[in-house]
Amino acid sequence: MTTTEVKVIHGRTYLYEIAFAWDKKLHRSRKQTVRYLGRCDPEGHLLHPPRVELEGISSAFPVGALAVFYAQARELRITEVAEEILGLRPPQASLLVALALNQLTGRRATPHVPDWIRDSPLPRWEVSLPAEIVPRDLEGVLEALCHQTQNGGYENRGLLLQEGLNRAWRGSSREPSVAFYDVTKQAYSGTTCPLAQVGYDPERGTGMGVGFGLVISREHHHPILCRPLPGAKGDTLTVPETVDLLKGMGYRHLTMVMDRGMVSKENLGRVTGAGFDQVGLVKDWPEESWAYAGRWPGEGLQKPKHALPRPGGEAVYGRAFTAALYGRRLRLVLVEDPGRKAEERRARDMALGEWAGRMTDARREELTKELKGLLLPARGRRGWQVNEKAVAEERARDGRFLMFSTDLSMEAREIFDLYFQRVAIEGAFRTAKGELSLGPLKYRRVDRIEAYATVVYMAYLLWSWAERKLKKKMPEETMEGALRSLGGVHWLRLGMEKSVRDWCTRLTDRQEEVLKAFGARSILPHP
Repeated sequence: MTTTEVKVIHGRTYLYEIAFAWDKKLHRSRKQTVRYLGRCDPEGHLLHPPRVELEGISSAFPVGALAVFYAQARELRITEVAEEILGLRPPQASLLVALALNQLTGRRATPHVPDWIRDSPLPRWEVSLPAEIVPRDLEGVLEALCHQTQNGGYENRGLLLQEGLNRAWRGSSREPSVAFYDVTKQAYSGTTCPLAQVGYDPERGTGMGVGFGLVISREHHHPILCRPLPGAKGDTLTVPETVDLLKGMGYRHLTMVMDRGMVSKENLGRVTGAGFDQVGLVKDWPEESWAYAGRWPGEGLQKPKHALPRPGGEAVYGRAFTAALYGRRLRLVLVEDPGRKAEERRARDMALGEWAGRMTDARREELTKELKGLLLPARGRRGWQVNEKAVAEERARDGRFLMFSTDLSMEAREIFDLYFQRVAIEGAFRTAKGELSLGPLKYRRVDRIEAYATVVYMAYLLWSWAERKLKKKMPEETMEGALRSLGGVHWLRLGMEKSVRDWCTRLTDRQEEVLKAFGARSILPHP
């Protein structure tokens, strides 16, 4: 924090911006002058701002995105929360914020972060930053987040910080008690690490990678929990630990929305046992579900009162009922998609028609495997015949799928809308892998990756908090577009040798509007 001070020099009054910085040698705060503001009256009212004579540009630093995210960090009081929860000294807390900002604006390797901090305006904004920063200082901050104990385990205090920051953003956002959970895999390019294992990644097939589990809020998509996972660990197996962590963070009566790959009888028991509810999609047609999917045959579902709009605008039809599934009573929604229904019928009818005609033996063998559930063994050259009853059963279920909720009071539209809002976490992963530069990973130590997950949590919190403000002030604008518009904003250091002053490039009207929307205009020096 900075303040102003009036100084009397030769009978005249001048206004200065001052701050208190931590002196590592003296182990106490000391006052330092940040900048000269100009002539003022005895009460501190500015009369004449200083005139700048351009003697040369000492440096120019792109500051648009950095100013946006630093303004969010200051609003969320991240340094104060880190000092309170982790017991960090002010210089360490400022370095922690710098690590999150670095993650958002380029992700430089740890050895290069000290130079980036020195060249940036961060020392002006965070006056508690050490005058000299070395990579070991940053390593110390990561150790404060997570470190290995003497018995070989890990003390992950970063989870405590995540919990504290959850309280910080929940205090004013009034988010509903709903969370989206999913897992992504990130490529590992280091040498060896216990978390780096061969696993399946939809983007790359199989390869060496580390998993990341992310929980975000429903409305503004703020992060709730971010943690690394072994690369080969199946998504279903990650649910119990995640539920336990959320419960340990103090969440109660939370509704969790997860991908259908995480649905199992055991996981439902773990979720409800923690006092949570779950909304999801039934997978693989368990025994009872096949009968449920045949309810309301023909056009029994396609009625106006059962219409449900998809996010893209097309209509499907859904009807809720309560029945037993996965060993418990659930609120189920039978959904029928007319487009998908027509497509499935057309594909099956064409395959059956082709199978009944003339073709090569190789093609017939291929089609027989494809239609196996619709054929019965029979005598003759083909060895199979069409099972008309099975065809009729599939035809009655074309385009249908089942959704569920453990909350028996929910209705069809609420369950349907809630599940398909889960697309938000897919967007969160795109942001993490894109703008937040999640990977590739090179850390060899588990504690470093655990600490890194908390840094990613902080970076995504700053992103989502900024996005929330942008939607409120400029609803038609996107984060990516807003940040692109600030690409030409630079922090200039003008002058030579000791006569150096900080300044900012002249802003366009649009840049002024965007910076004000993020609450970041005031931290840039006025041209």
